[in-house]
Amino acid sequence: MTNRTPQFALLSLLFLLVACTAQHPHRTTPPPADPIAAAPASLLRGQGLAYARRGDLVRAQQYLAAAKLKGFEPRVIVPELVKVCVAGSRLRAALLYAEPYLRRHPEDAGMSYIVGTIHIALGNIQRASEHLTGALQGNEIMVDAAFSLAVLASKEGKVDEERSHLQHYLELRPNGRFSVRAKVMLAKVVLDQLGPEEHEAATAVPAELKTPNRPLKVENTHDL
Repeated sequence: MTNRTPQFALLSLLFLLVACTAQHPHRTTPPPADPIAAAPASLLRGQGLAYARRGDLVRAQQYLAAAKLKGFEPRVIVPELVKVCVAGSRLRAALLYAEPYLRRHPEDAGMSYIVGTIHIALGNIQRASEHLTGALQGNEIMVDAAFSLAVLASKEGKVDEERSHLQHYLELRPNGRFSVRAKVMLAKVVLDQLGPEEHEAATAVPAELKTPNRPLKVENTHDL
């Protein structure tokens, strides 16, 4: 009888705990709602642009990407996403948004130009050339692509292509923002293709511009 008393006491305590738990079930506090998941696409875009203006480019990308996933117009949201990524030096992230968009909208010359310049920065010369060519063929307004193609051709030593792109650019934008650089590059290409005698003649200073040789004036000196 004495040995059973502790066992009965333990069982009674367990039954009491079970009864209390049944009468007062454990209540969990629900987690706070995700502000991104609960917001509509238009609000997410607005918040993303606001973060971008403040310089918080990481949050800007998060909110704009969420707006994109919720179906915001791709022609609007993708360029904004790419701009934010480029501003934050996240070039590869920018391509993750831009290149799938271009596969669906190959006619977007502006995006082709942007993707081409990103590939230049990443050192992907061949892909840069493809996108810049697409930009130029898709829209003559994107004439800056011709200058970028000339720069790529220069890096690859493709002199004829460089010359062609420079001439094309200068024909369409004789006073464009790259016109001075284009003229200098074109002049160098032309001079490099000249023979020794032609090069000397092209770089010679006209006689009328030469400083005449004047005889040295000798002053008379007298011994004191």
